[in-house]
Amino acid sequence: MGIVAIRYYNVWFYLHLQSELDVVKFSYLSKRIDAGESFRMTDIHRWCTVQKIKYRTKFVYRKDFSVIANLWNFYSYIRSKIEINISVNYFLNEI
Repeated sequence: MGIVAIRYYNVWFYLHLQSELDVVKFSYLSKRIDAGESFRMTDIHRWCTVQKIKYRTKFVYRKDFSVIANLWNFYSYIRSKIEINISVNYFLNEI
């Protein structure tokens, strides 16, 4: 079906929509985002995992943010990726 993107501050989430059902699921998510519902990186990850939608992330330096803000956002991005990795590995070890 295609790839859609969500931007969360400096992080792009690229969701791989593989069926019509994935497109419908994404339309509900995008409506929630457009309505102003608050999402964090871990919320987007959790939503994709629960909905079984594959995704990739990419950190992008933003010139419209200060260096300090970019560094903080990069730290948050790395911390989130580590936390997700730890939780996935813990879950796999429990099986």
